Amino acid sequence: MPAPVATLISADPYLRERLEPAPGDSMYLHLSDLKLAMASVEDSRPLDLLDFGCGGSPYRSLFPNAHYKRADLPGTEGIDYEIKPGNAFEPLPVESASFDLVLSSQVLEHVPDPDAYLREARRLLRPGGRMIITTHGIFEDHGCPYDFQRWTDAGLARDLTRNHFEIDEVWKLTTGTRAALFLLEQAFPKVRARTLFGACLWPLRYAMLKRRAWWHRGCDTAFSTNRFVKADLAKHRLYIGLGFVVRAV
Repeated sequence: MPAPVATLISADPYLRERLEPAPGDSMYLHLSDLKLAMASVEDSRPLDLLDFGCGGSPYRSLFPNAHYKRADLPGTEGIDYEIKPGNAFEPLPVESASFDLVLSSQVLEHVPDPDAYLREARRLLRPGGRMIITTHGIFEDHGCPYDFQRWTDAGLARDLTRNHFEIDEVWKLTTGTRAALFLLEQAFPKVRARTLFGACLWPLRYAMLKRRAWWHRGCDTAFSTNRFVKADLAKHRLYIGLGFVVRAV
């Protein structure tokens, strides 16, 4: 992994915004919803766990007693296994059926061959072992160092089942109006204020960018049912993120 990227994803502000997101953070509307989802799978058992594409491992503290192993591209600090860069995904130097849990948080969109990655995750899991996987539905391009694809819930379910996973839970994260406001908030810094369009949007721009913490707290209250969705998924057609809890079969 290029040094600037590896440094960024291990930096304290990056990790804090994911583990302890606070109103006013630039991506609070989504990262706080992702944290809600991850907190729902917190596990204190002594698991053999692989953080597969770990980055800075922002959610490590949710698994306090795990025998925690980390895999990522060369250059990532403190990893146990290197993922060889390139389009041909090479197996990790680990015996099959070594782990109870594979954690894959915001990784799959950066993988050149998602099926190869999922096959390797399945190989590494013991029978009945779980994988917790989150990725993006709609999100801006963010190379780390590359960004290749997005999913719908049906598309990711297809990819998981054809790689021999059984689905236990499906999540949609930051949905509906909350999703639209998140996208607008991310776009506003690129809108020129000294244009007719920018002037018309000035009050909303001011609230989103200048009183961001106040704006975020209001969104939490107004759109509390659009944060971490596990039921009636068909009603939530616009979503920033997806999550699946699956088992090896």
